[in-house]
Amino acid sequence: MVIIMKVNGIKFTLSGRLGFFKKPDVNVKTYFTYNNIHKVALLGLLGAVLGLKGYRNSEMFGIKKEEYPEFYQKLSSLKISIVPNSERGYFTKKVQYFNNSVGYASGEEGGNLMVFEQWLENPSWDIYLLNDGGVAKEIWDKLCDYLLNDKSVYIPYLGKNDFHANISNVQIVELIPCTSNFINSLLVGELEYLDDDKTINNDPPFVFTEYAPIAMEKGYNFYKFGRTIFTNCKVNVLLKDVYQNDDMFLNFY
Repeated sequence: MVIIMKVNGIKFTLSGRLGFFKKPDVNVKTYFTYNNIHKVALLGLLGAVLGLKGYRNSEMFGIKKEEYPEFYQKLSSLKISIVPNSERGYFTKKVQYFNNSVGYASGEEGGNLMVFEQWLENPSWDIYLLNDGGVAKEIWDKLCDYLLNDKSVYIPYLGKNDFHANISNVQIVELIPCTSNFINSLLVGELEYLDDDKTINNDPPFVFTEYAPIAMEKGYNFYKFGRTIFTNCKVNVLLKDVYQNDDMFLNFY
């Protein structure tokens, strides 16, 4: 007799009118954004909901440089799965131009900084969260309570504090560990894992991929990167941490 161990997770839709998750490798003339919210940014957003300290709080409260910000210390073991609510996982982006004239923004004459930023338009994701014991129970229970009851200590936003985040359709979901050759969420892997001759429902194949932060380096809190993939192609390797919820097969990382 095979016993299937079901676990409970929490699911919600995260959306907004605009989003901007700055890529750190390009910092001249135009600032570019990741297409999807990445794990570190998502943990920061959840930290804001809970009222956990961030980067600037760490400096203000004298936390040692080799330590992580509080939100990452307490939430980094949380497993996440992200499903883009867009055709083939791609969101429309437009470059916006504006002047930053607060005075301390630039050393140029007049203190005026001309900024070009690439913004996501109407981004939306279904987010699944799973705690398999890595996050303290009191933190997990508080996070579930705050999400389910529309509570937040700080206002969550999508990369910039004027891009407010909407958290909706929150529900507890049942997750069943499984194996699957087709994944409906973002997955972390390599392109050689994919077989584009076989797709979900035999639809035309598509692959959207980008290198994005999946963790933080201890010390200076640099990003650790991984290849994130959204595809309808068959995956020819067995991925770790795959769970099923209804008809969705989700890779958690």
